[in-house]
Amino acid sequence: MKLLSLTALSVLILSASAAPANSKTTKAKVAILGGGVAGISAAKELVANGITDFVIVEARDELGGRAHDIEFAGIRVEKGCNWVQGLGSNPINQLSKKWGLQVAPNDGTDVVFYDNHGKVNGTKAYDDFNDALDKTYDVALKRVDEADISSRACFNLVGWYPDTPLKQAAEYYAFDWEFAENPDVTSCNYAQVGDASYGGSFGPDSDGDQFVIDQRGFKYIFLQEANQFLKKNDPRLILNTTVKNIKYSDNGVTITAKDGHKIEADYAISTFSLGVLQHNDVTWSPKLPDWKRVGLSGFHMATYLKLFLAWEDQYWDDNQYTVYADPSNRANSPLSSTWQNFNAFTPKNDTTNIFFATVTQDQAYRVEAMTDEEIKKEVTEVVRSMYGDHVKEPTHMYVPRWHSDPLYRGTYSNWPIGELEEHHLNMKAPVDRVWFTGEAMSREYFGYLQGAWIDGGEVGTKVAQCVKHKCPKQPYYPEILLTDEKPKFVKRQEWI
Repeated sequence: MKLLSLTALSVLILSASAAPANSKTTKAKVAILGGGVAGISAAKELVANGITDFVIVEARDELGGRAHDIEFAGIRVEKGCNWVQGLGSNPINQLSKKWGLQVAPNDGTDVVFYDNHGKVNGTKAYDDFNDALDKTYDVALKRVDEADISSRACFNLVGWYPDTPLKQAAEYYAFDWEFAENPDVTSCNYAQVGDASYGGSFGPDSDGDQFVIDQRGFKYIFLQEANQFLKKNDPRLILNTTVKNIKYSDNGVTITAKDGHKIEADYAISTFSLGVLQHNDVTWSPKLPDWKRVGLSGFHMATYLKLFLAWEDQYWDDNQYTVYADPSNRANSPLSSTWQNFNAFTPKNDTTNIFFATVTQDQAYRVEAMTDEEIKKEVTEVVRSMYGDHVKEPTHMYVPRWHSDPLYRGTYSNWPIGELEEHHLNMKAPVDRVWFTGEAMSREYFGYLQGAWIDGGEVGTKVAQCVKHKCPKQPYYPEILLTDEKPKFVKRQEWI
């Protein structure tokens, strides 16, 4: 574990606003747009390849992106990413070890089920669903060269039908809570195989997760990596600057911020979330080509909303997880969700009792649109139906609104039914001198933090080649046609 002084140094270097530029125009070889995990990784690889003339443009007052912790009920909790998912040689796991990140063992099988009358036995439903999930993986492997179908269709093929509230709750816990979307809209061919590989490809002992409880925040390990190439008050770090427009050509890129600050660069690396790229929060001059916009629009930016709640006393079970099996229709159920006992991951105390609920997809959108008072009322009704009328209202509550936040527009990506490999290549492909990276652009690890780190580093290396020599060729598809043959690259483009 690193000493507290290192934490203070990180905050001093990276969390304070960078000194304002003397001029409204900043020039650099490379402009990295976004200071999240992918942006830090891209910058690290630029430096490793001898490129130090770059700037990182970040809308917030600190680096980290969706690795974002907040103060809640007397401690710091992770508003965004919260798990090291996949151990072994997973670079996130390696960074966690390198910088002494405090984590706790995560056991998804340490779960109890409740409905509106109290505790119920959900073991069989949970085991049956996991058996079905394993079988859908085998179905997906056999279908990799066939037309995609939904995960719901895959479940039907293996005989899983969630025809009771308890089965629906088991499915939500083991599927929706992972993908942040339900099986009806999630690809079977791509998402199932991709999910199974998030840890297994990192060698022996890579299967498993760890829950981050470090009071320096998950972002600490990424700030420490950034400290290796950024100095105190580094002018290359432009914080509190929101990008408004990107003008690009085969000669360079001009970025205009909302405050009028202009950045002129030979190349730009966009690390904007998929959700931001799907909206008009950032405009493009000229408009991005149709093949690019179709690729971006077809992928899904899901929303995983952790509803933070705290009470004076713990009234819930000591298990790590609790799943609420709502008796009403799954799509319209009030907070049919996974509840997480924060006390099970941290030393017990008399002042912090956090029990937070996670809702996804349509439920997350619904909750975001409610007022805090409406949410608190509904939460209280649900927990009283589970545990009894003696339960009081929560003393603290925090509602992250990722879907409506213009800096994110969601939490992480999911591969939907109908999105082809060619669409994903187009989503990732550069346009003139603008390159794209982030977790959504990672073919192997979309939706995971390691996807952002690995893909960001790969793009940083490629852009360094552009600056030093010549850009590597990148495939894209100006047209994607229906055909009986396996699609081939119809055009490859060189970037000057």
